[in-house]
Amino acid sequence: MTEPLNPNSLTWAALLGRWLDLAAASTALTEEQDGPRWRLSLSSLITLQAIVFAMEEFDQLPRQEQPVALDRSEVLVNEARVQLEETWGSAMPAALQEAIDDAEAAIDATEGGMVWILLHGGDEPMHVPVFSGTPCPRFAGGTLALALPGTVLMPGSPIAWWIGRREPDLLEQCHPVRIELHARPIQVWRIIDEEGRFIEDRVTDLDDLVDGAMPLLAPRMIDGQLHEEEVMDSATWTAHQEERMPDGGLDVVWAT
Repeated sequence: MTEPLNPNSLTWAALLGRWLDLAAASTALTEEQDGPRWRLSLSSLITLQAIVFAMEEFDQLPRQEQPVALDRSEVLVNEARVQLEETWGSAMPAALQEAIDDAEAAIDATEGGMVWILLHGGDEPMHVPVFSGTPCPRFAGGTLALALPGTVLMPGSPIAWWIGRREPDLLEQCHPVRIELHARPIQVWRIIDEEGRFIEDRVTDLDDLVDGAMPLLAPRMIDGQLHEEEVMDSATWTAHQEERMPDGGLDVVWAT
């Protein structure tokens, strides 16, 4: 059996490789009358089993690797499904269909418990634009929160987060950005001093409240329902912030 990996040096390739070894060792060809097709299917079956096992240890991955790992897992399942359908057609054995279903369910369960956070990856403050196609109409359900148009965000600040859905159009309209997966949704609080000047942007758990601060991320969709609210004109909102912004901008402090 493969030796346990050191979690501190764990990578997606190593994690998947570990379970590939285990799945390969425990999988035997059956249905001798369909030996050629089973041999063609073995690689896809091992991949599907490996993904199921790897999803159980997904939280051991470094946070920066998790979004790519999840996307790569979906690609691998799709490739395996296509290969098996081409090999078997309508005669696909139930065991192979179950392997596909199990891998898809494992990915859905992992993603369903994670929050996708979109971070400003540039070096200069960002003026949030009006995002078109957001929330993405191709995905139903889930929750989305994002900064209002005209919000001035510092480098490294969250722009939006979503759970139970995807926002590909939003990603395409923000450059440069980073994506992280977190266990909990967040809020960005702009701390204000007694004179009304901004002094810090603080990132907290969504349930935390910060005195003397205003939230920067507003709900856009909650459990699949659009959330509308009256907002200040974006240009007016930007000017309001810049009047209160110190030279050099604000530090973004994570307190999660």
